[in-house]
Amino acid sequence: MKKQTVFFLLFCLLTAFVWGQKTLIYLDHSDRLEFDKERWPDCQIVNGHVQFRHEDMIMFCDSAYFYDRTNYIVARGNIKMIQADTLFIYGDVLYYDGDAKLARLRHNVRMENKDATLYTDSLNYDRAKEVGYYFNGGRIIDKKDTLTSINGNYYPKEELAIFQYDVVLTNPDFVLTSDTLHYASKTKIATILGPSNIVYEDSTHIYSELGWYDTENNLAELTLNSHVNDLSGHRITADTLFHNHNTHLSEGFQNVQLNDSTQKIIITGGYGWYNDSLQSAMITQTPTLIQYDDKQESDSLFVAADSMWYLDNDSLQYIKAYYNVQAWKVDFQSICDSAYYNGKDSTLRLYGSPIMWNDSNQFTASEAIVYMANNEVERIELEADAFIFSKVDSTAINQVSGNNIVGYLKESKLYKADVSGNALSVYFIEEEPDSTQVDAPKEPSYVGINKAESSELFLYFTEDNKIKRLVMTPQSNGVLHSPKKAKDTKVTRLAGYQDHQSLRPTSKTDIYIPKKREALTAEEPAAKARKKRRNRD
Repeated sequence: MKKQTVFFLLFCLLTAFVWGQKTLIYLDHSDRLEFDKERWPDCQIVNGHVQFRHEDMIMFCDSAYFYDRTNYIVARGNIKMIQADTLFIYGDVLYYDGDAKLARLRHNVRMENKDATLYTDSLNYDRAKEVGYYFNGGRIIDKKDTLTSINGNYYPKEELAIFQYDVVLTNPDFVLTSDTLHYASKTKIATILGPSNIVYEDSTHIYSELGWYDTENNLAELTLNSHVNDLSGHRITADTLFHNHNTHLSEGFQNVQLNDSTQKIIITGGYGWYNDSLQSAMITQTPTLIQYDDKQESDSLFVAADSMWYLDNDSLQYIKAYYNVQAWKVDFQSICDSAYYNGKDSTLRLYGSPIMWNDSNQFTASEAIVYMANNEVERIELEADAFIFSKVDSTAINQVSGNNIVGYLKESKLYKADVSGNALSVYFIEEEPDSTQVDAPKEPSYVGINKAESSELFLYFTEDNKIKRLVMTPQSNGVLHSPKKAKDTKVTRLAGYQDHQSLRPTSKTDIYIPKKREALTAEEPAAKARKKRRNRD
């Protein structure tokens, strides 16, 4: 038992000695060898075709001071280091510590490792950790990519470079600038770890603070404060953004936002993509369109739908919103099956028996066109089964219907309506107020209810949305009913009258709440509207 213990202790001591032993530098060749005990004690001065060897590293130079006792070399002239026939390092001056396995090269330094070449003026190469690092500016050339920075580390075995401060990656197609960047020579992937910009010659600009970019395949995954934008004023942002520059496609997940600064339009959603070549996009997962006004933020238009398609190029400019479309603006609200916005003429087409509201007015039709200018509704065209009504008070409801109706608005007020084809109207004639009466009634009194029919009808409204003049042409049939008939719906209601006030969006957040309306979901009317829309588009 004692003998086994002694052998075990001897084994441990021998192992510790072997592991603690440092490898020596060997001088393999020189043309001349000198000693100068007075000036450089413990130093061999070697000149001419000098070659050293340390483990798997071979070193060449013109001349050197070799301190064999301290395992140290100071070499000058045509420095060349070769490690495992894969790594080559060149320079003018070399300080090499064999015990620490640290090489410090100065002036005209070049490190070659497979396809990558590092250029710098000062390089320290730690053979124990297999890393070279520079601190006074450096440049790495790797096939098509050139990378420069103030500080940098290069790991030859992993073929990985870490750059810091004023990082610039130059590629024939783009330039990437950053503050911190990792670059893998083997995969050609640049890992973004700080504020970074990628600018393409064809104007695409990418910004991100975290992610990676495949410089060989032009693919990127960006995950922090990222966006892709072009010179036309379009920008897509998202929590996670994938970009394929070969197909010019950016795909976003979570908090997607497409911004058109020229048209002052923003579309948001949970998922979307944007093609910066075609300048087209698609947004889903609760997409919302916001048309804003820089001068008057409270006058923005908000539109929600199941999906939205966007296109903005030289020939076309439109946004398509499909299914369960709701819109809200301070002075205008609507719901419909689907909608089409044409940016060229600022028209919004509503399909699938749309309903619109403005002030106390409700507009309905099979289809409708809303004309806008300066972010204001100027005209509403109701096509087929057109109907407008306005509640004057709790009893009186003025109504007009026809094949087609055009309503004109100014400063968000309806001031005129033109009805063509089977024009029908019901309006309450108010009693002129008595100026001598001290206590005027809170609600107006009526002298009669006019119910008329004609081919064409022209209505003119006051500022408080009351009918001030009505013109019927060429012939009309009308009956003036007594105010006593005010509660007789056969007299006071036109065919097709429906009050959809409960469906009216009340705020920009209310447009996300589904509205139960058969006309919007009924298969036959919606199918007809969609077919007509596809044929038109």
